[in-house]
Amino acid sequence: MFGLKLKKKKKDKAEKGLVLTNKGAQDGNESEIPQKGPSHQEGPEDLTKDDAFLAPGPSAPSKRRAKLLTKIHDGEIKSQNYQITVTITEARQLVGENIDPVVTIEIGDDKKQSTVKEGTNSPFYNEYFVFDFIGPQVHLFDKIIKISVLHHKLIGSILIGSFRVDVGTVYNQPGHQFCDKWALLTDPGDIRTGTKGYLKCDISVTGKGDILKTNPKTSDAEEQIEKNLLIPQGFPSERPWARFYVRLYRAEGLPKMNSSIMANVTKAFVGDSKDLVDPFVEVSFAGQTGRTSVQKNCADPVWHEQVVFKEMFPPLCRRVKIQVWDEGSMNDVALATHFIDLKKISNEQDGDKGFLPTFGPAWINLYGSPRNHSLMDDYQELNEGFGEGVSFRGRILVEIAVEILSGGAQESKFSKALKELKLSSKDKDSKSSKGSSKDKADKADDSKAQQTTDKTNSTEVEVESFAVPPEIIPEKYEDFLLFGAFFEATMIDRKIGDKPISFEVSVGNFGNLIDGGSHHGSKKKSTELTEEDVLPLLHEGEKDVAQDSAISMASTTHPEKPLVTDGNRNYNYLPFGAKKPCVSFISSWGDQTFRLHWSNMLEKMADLLEEGIEEVRELVKVSQEAPEEKMKTALRDFITQSRVFISEAEKKPKTLNQTALDKKRLTLCWQELKAMADEAEGVIRQQKKKLSLDEMIREAQNFVEKIHFLVDEPQHTIPDVFIWMLSNNKRVAYARIAAKDLLYSPIEEQMGKHCGKIKTHFLKLPGKRPPGWTVQAKVDIYLWLGSTRYSNTILDNLPVGYEAEMPPKSSGTHHPPSALLYQAQHVFQLRAHMYQARGLIAADSNGLSDPFAKVTFLSQCQTTKIISQTLSPTWNQMLLFNELVLHGEEKELLESPPHVVVELYDSDAVGKPEYLGATVAAPVVTLADQDYEPPKLSYHPIFCGNLSGGDLLAVFELLQVPPSGLQGLPPTGPPDITQIYPVPSNIRPVLSKYRVEVLFWGVREMKKVQLLSVDRPQVLIECGGGGVKSCVIQSYKNNPNFSVQAEAFEVELPENELLHPPLSICVVDWRAFGRSTLVGTYTINCLKQFLCKPRETFALTSQTDGDGARPAISDSLAATESSNLLSSSQDLPADHVYVDVEPPPTMLPDSAQAQTATLVDIPDSSPMLETEHKPVAQGPPKDGHGKDPRKPSRRSTKRRRRTIADESAENVIDWWSKYYASVKRAQKEKENNHKEKRATEAKPDEVVLDMEDGPKRKKDKMLKKKLKDDGNDAIPNLAALKIYDGDLESEFNNFEDWVKTFELFRGKSTEEDHGLDGDRVIGKFKGSFCIYKSPEDSTSEDSGQLRIQQGIPPNHPVQVLIRVYIVAAFNLSPADPDGKSDPYIVLRLGKTEIKDRDKYIPKQLNPVFGRSFEIQATFPKESLLSVLIYDHDMIGSDDLIGETKIDLENRFYSKHRAICGLQSQYEIEGYNAWRDTSKPTEILTKLCKDNKLDGPYFRPGKIQIGKKVFSGKTVFNEEDSEEMVESYEHLALKVLHSWEDIPEAGWRLVPEHIETRPLYHKDKPGMEQGRLQMWVDMFPKDTPQLGPPVDISPRKPKGYELRVTIWNTEDVILEDENIFTGQKSSDIYVKGWIKGLEDDRQETDVHYNSLTGEGNFNWRFLFPFQYLPAEKQMVISKRENIFSLEKMECKTPAVLVLQVWDFERLSSDDFLGSLEMNLNSFPRAAKSAKACDLSKFENAVQENKISIFQQKRVRGWWPFAKSKELTGKVEAEFHLVTAEEAEKNPVGKARKEPEPLAKPNRPDTSFSWFVSPFKCLYHLIWKNYKKYIIIAFILIILIVFLVLFIYTLPGAISRRIVVGGS
Repeated sequence: MFGLKLKKKKKDKAEKGLVLTNKGAQDGNESEIPQKGPSHQEGPEDLTKDDAFLAPGPSAPSKRRAKLLTKIHDGEIKSQNYQITVTITEARQLVGENIDPVVTIEIGDDKKQSTVKEGTNSPFYNEYFVFDFIGPQVHLFDKIIKISVLHHKLIGSILIGSFRVDVGTVYNQPGHQFCDKWALLTDPGDIRTGTKGYLKCDISVTGKGDILKTNPKTSDAEEQIEKNLLIPQGFPSERPWARFYVRLYRAEGLPKMNSSIMANVTKAFVGDSKDLVDPFVEVSFAGQTGRTSVQKNCADPVWHEQVVFKEMFPPLCRRVKIQVWDEGSMNDVALATHFIDLKKISNEQDGDKGFLPTFGPAWINLYGSPRNHSLMDDYQELNEGFGEGVSFRGRILVEIAVEILSGGAQESKFSKALKELKLSSKDKDSKSSKGSSKDKADKADDSKAQQTTDKTNSTEVEVESFAVPPEIIPEKYEDFLLFGAFFEATMIDRKIGDKPISFEVSVGNFGNLIDGGSHHGSKKKSTELTEEDVLPLLHEGEKDVAQDSAISMASTTHPEKPLVTDGNRNYNYLPFGAKKPCVSFISSWGDQTFRLHWSNMLEKMADLLEEGIEEVRELVKVSQEAPEEKMKTALRDFITQSRVFISEAEKKPKTLNQTALDKKRLTLCWQELKAMADEAEGVIRQQKKKLSLDEMIREAQNFVEKIHFLVDEPQHTIPDVFIWMLSNNKRVAYARIAAKDLLYSPIEEQMGKHCGKIKTHFLKLPGKRPPGWTVQAKVDIYLWLGSTRYSNTILDNLPVGYEAEMPPKSSGTHHPPSALLYQAQHVFQLRAHMYQARGLIAADSNGLSDPFAKVTFLSQCQTTKIISQTLSPTWNQMLLFNELVLHGEEKELLESPPHVVVELYDSDAVGKPEYLGATVAAPVVTLADQDYEPPKLSYHPIFCGNLSGGDLLAVFELLQVPPSGLQGLPPTGPPDITQIYPVPSNIRPVLSKYRVEVLFWGVREMKKVQLLSVDRPQVLIECGGGGVKSCVIQSYKNNPNFSVQAEAFEVELPENELLHPPLSICVVDWRAFGRSTLVGTYTINCLKQFLCKPRETFALTSQTDGDGARPAISDSLAATESSNLLSSSQDLPADHVYVDVEPPPTMLPDSAQAQTATLVDIPDSSPMLETEHKPVAQGPPKDGHGKDPRKPSRRSTKRRRRTIADESAENVIDWWSKYYASVKRAQKEKENNHKEKRATEAKPDEVVLDMEDGPKRKKDKMLKKKLKDDGNDAIPNLAALKIYDGDLESEFNNFEDWVKTFELFRGKSTEEDHGLDGDRVIGKFKGSFCIYKSPEDSTSEDSGQLRIQQGIPPNHPVQVLIRVYIVAAFNLSPADPDGKSDPYIVLRLGKTEIKDRDKYIPKQLNPVFGRSFEIQATFPKESLLSVLIYDHDMIGSDDLIGETKIDLENRFYSKHRAICGLQSQYEIEGYNAWRDTSKPTEILTKLCKDNKLDGPYFRPGKIQIGKKVFSGKTVFNEEDSEEMVESYEHLALKVLHSWEDIPEAGWRLVPEHIETRPLYHKDKPGMEQGRLQMWVDMFPKDTPQLGPPVDISPRKPKGYELRVTIWNTEDVILEDENIFTGQKSSDIYVKGWIKGLEDDRQETDVHYNSLTGEGNFNWRFLFPFQYLPAEKQMVISKRENIFSLEKMECKTPAVLVLQVWDFERLSSDDFLGSLEMNLNSFPRAAKSAKACDLSKFENAVQENKISIFQQKRVRGWWPFAKSKELTGKVEAEFHLVTAEEAEKNPVGKARKEPEPLAKPNRPDTSFSWFVSPFKCLYHLIWKNYKKYIIIAFILIILIVFLVLFIYTLPGAISRRIVVGGS
């Protein structure tokens, strides 16, 4: 049955059982021996490239070994620092009346709150909050950011609305942030109510080294909120509510052990054998959690409960967390955790392609800590989702479905996709399905289930039971056989090697003999399974086999005592020898292997494409031809494979147990592949767009990432396979392998990549591992996992030449073998050619290491010599491993030899060697009958955990020892004196003589070493055995530069550039008595950047152009730049520059020359400068050289400046005008770039060439017009400066065009990412290198200056005047407990320190400093400028917020001319006066002279440099007369701005700019603490005519007074009702205030008893306020609370609030309506009350809006609104006057003097009941009811008369009788 033939053995071997021999090798059966890989002759060529070629990939399926991985294992999940920053800008459209909104932000347990804004539905905050977190990325990303807006009350604030997003969603955004987005607020208590308002905010998540972009916050009334919502790109703006159902059916195979100690103790005493676990499931999503009922004492619980979440769809939270818990008497303990990413179970695409999140019903496999029965779990964090699970902990059957709610949350029918999921009816009693166990949780759950109707509309989690739909049929189980053969077990840690060792292989609980527990379901079910287990392996294939008794299945190997490794006592190994132990067992799982098959197909495609990309990269490295063709071939292969997959998938194979997600995912996969294949076609053909190789690689890499996303199958099937190493039956170390990688399929593409392959596994410790070498054993194991139907193929891919030994008890032929016996054995010799390493990790305190390497192969280990004090050791050592016995066929060993492991250590005099990293390599095999070819050295990457630990240059060859013995092997060469064999010369790289020139400039920022300052440093350069020393600096404090600038040395380097050794820079300090101390080191691993091309020809051409040798900046660079510029010059759009592409044969006159020249653009740095674009008016010809061009230009520019000023009589134009114009322009550019980017993203194949110039001009004019309309502060023709988002260094390559700065390291390299390790930097070395092949003719060299010195300035001390301008800071980290800071500036340069403490800005995180400082300094002694921002504290020392450092020296000497930025326009006076000490013509002349260029020649309207002619305006009108004046400064400045277009000598010059520098704090390395806008000007001290510094002091806000006269109101709603008459009326009064100045709230008197809603007031409000017209912001200074010592200044838009109220005597007044108007942009008033309409007011377009700052006086009618309904109209007049005018012409408040207002003529009904009661009776009762009152009065008199008559009549009669009777 196995394809094996039975062979009789001798009787003495009969006890061992039957032995099967593999005859495949002799039979030549093609089906059993797959195709061989390439022959040995092809091998060595492949090996010269990187390790990607060393191991066979999926393209060679016949290989016996899996692909070689150089990385031993991934490192630990590290805790990282993260900063979450939230800026709350403003809120709009908040629901509620007269609310006082406050914003709270909650992230985890942290909560922060904004200030309270009073009486507004659109508050402006502009507040910044910072949250710091430390932890693993995975767990931080699940945290929810919850932002809520509440109506503030003294007791219990009321929630208006809230918004949730998880941190991971924010981090996945471009730039890790949402910027200026509107968060939609909803009420979690009632989802029917819809939107509760919008909150504009920025949310960013930054880790170490992440860079953020900051934008100043502004409020734009015109903003379209719906188009700018806070949602990821691609999400719809309208998100409906949805129900997320997570259904929990049942769980299987949970650990039986109860986690609580008491329960275990009870079990120990009572001896109870039942399950002690009480499981329940907790499901968390979007910050909410629901839990099921508890199933008592059950390891296989059945719940049938669903947890229902309500969230908007698509949700902004990505993961559902499913956690199984064990209920304990004291506390609950997590058993296992699993996360489901919604992105993987849904598809966001539109149309029929997309689908809602759907999952299962499918099993989820749970992993966590080992299932041991110890009282305390050492690895509990693994069960909570921290780290990789090391053991199977059961599985849970889950289903997820989503139902979109169309209306509110009423019960709606399921959508089409969810028809099969039927909800249980609500009236069903949930108690019946919950079993008999009734604890408190159950009762609580029951009561919840009863009240579901109350919860329907809230987002509260519901937990309810459900009936299993009849469509869900019990799944069909299938038997899977796992077979494993152990080929090697070496490198076993010595600590565990003293006891017998065995290996256990398990799948789920199968094979887990120590603590496995139940396999599936209840006990009854497991007995059924055991009966099935005894059946033969083949159900269909082998009908003739007799039914056996149970098959003996072994999942563990026989325990064996390990032996000590030869050459390394720390390692042991198991002596398997010729007998390889095997394991095999059957497990039973649901048959959904099709999922794994699809995954495997996709993964193989991704791997193959990745290999292709890697090969292309290698070809590029080696600079070989045709990498593009190779790339296209790889893409063609990918297209072919995609089509195979698509054709398979389109067949829609019908398989049982398919879920809805299975079908959808398959469709998604083939659709994605189809799209990718089409894109790949486009890339190959390159029809629409010519792609460079880099772009092709990027596209291909993109495909790989997309496929990898599809590979991950969220619905689990077979659990992962675990290999455990057991020492004395105790678990020690493990390896975990995904089941899909081992799964067999008869179709090659669907087979797992490691199925039937020998794979090297490095076993690791469970849980948190100690640093260093944590590998416990290296195991080579052959694994095969598949259905028992295919068990006849389990041995197919084993190396041939074995005999299979059967287990002793078996009697049939259908058993997997218990061991493999390899008869053939061969003797080999391994030669490890250890040449050198580079870039190793520093392990000693001085920043170096003493590295040596341990090479382990099979049971032998050898060590190289130790090279002291280096990070790039050259061992040049060959290690010989003799008498290596390898078992198996020669051919097999040739194809798949065992791997070599190389570990690197740092030798310490005391203590154990320190681990530096390791790599794995495959040896090159040469058999005895093959011709010997020397292998080629290649670099092998070294990894220390996850960190890159450098590269090892080595090669390993495995030579078969011929019968003649070792003499028959290739010669090794003689050993040296120490008996060390060097690497043979035919393997060592071919060397050539190179000359290395070194420029020594100086050392900087040297810290103390061994408590002493560095005073006499010297630099040592070493490369490839050669080196050179600098001279010693005599006094570092006085002059840190070297007196001798350049040195050179010759060295032999490999001809192959890839094999070049590293170059090391060492700095030593010479101390007393001739002692020297190592200060620090730096290693340059790649010399390619310093290789210079031979420049003889280049030098000749440049000398013919000028008067001698041209200064070489970087010859190759200049050459490439010039060629690029020349080639690209034709593509530029046209402007006013003439360039002769070819020199004309004869010299033409100017006009003719102009006609024949080519038009080329000068990029104009000021596109708004209109005067420059007018055609040149030819004035009278003047001699440009004879006249001083500077003289008349003053007048011409003065005239221009005045016209600019005339455009606004209101605003004085100053530097800030220029700043705000530049900010506006920068924002506009960003928007345009963003639009262009989106356009290109939408159509990646199209190329947009921006050739036209005309439309652009038109656009600029339109922009100007808009700016003009925006207000008088935006003046069009303002000069602008460049605002950089980052620092200037990143724009200009660190100004390293003349010298490079190398950081010197000292101290141990930490486990963290050492790229950001600032603590190890001990100083800096400034210098440069030039490496080139030594010329044959040595006499031509050394004929004067070294090549590297040309163009380098002298390095003697220079005195400089430095001006530092600090403009503003953004998003500073809060330093005070109240979440604010009091920042001030400190400058440090050398010993100079300027503290600006007195000018601190209280309570501000976005301060505007506007400060300038002057410092005198001497370079190089004082060249590092530190700008620090401190927080001012009243008590205690001030805290540092952050600092930034600037190397001024690099800027000073740079060719980019960073000393003073070139302004965009040339002017002599005013806000844009020329700052530089040299005029543009002088700068131009100097540049031409320095670069040996011919020119400049000034001619009317032209400037000529060499053969390039620039044309522009040089004639201007004189200010006072009509005389024309000539000035070349403007044109010269334009030439300077386009200096990079000059051939050969051109480069970018620094424009006038503001740089935005990040601030850092040493306690939080790599984390930005804010940003600083600033710039620096530098002038040599000997410069004449230095102008005054630019005045950038902040603008003082302008005082204004707003006079608001409330005349009348109309149609105000009537709130009161007369209890007698039912008549409606209102007692109207109007309140008013300016937002932010609520203390100055004013109100009118009351218009009583308005019956029609009319009110007459004639009442004046006076609101004085401070305003900045340029920023359109009002400045408010006030104390935050009564305890605040200082006033806090904040800027908000000027918004006037008017409210209409109904006066109440006994209760609080009733709010009737409000009106909010941004004084800068509010709708025009209606002329009459009738024309006043709310819709017109709310929907007013920008054209119909006015600004009070322009109009000054406005009168008319405006509407009051409440809850978006019209509640009244007000006639008001606004009059804005400046503070000075208000003082000159004061007016009275209310109706007071001066200029009192007349009392209103109110109707007679307008009065108060209390003040005029008689008036009230007359008007309200007598007037209306006079008739009735008179009638009533007469009736009353009559009634009184009658009553009195009847009352007195009896008395009168009786008296009469008595009296009369007497």
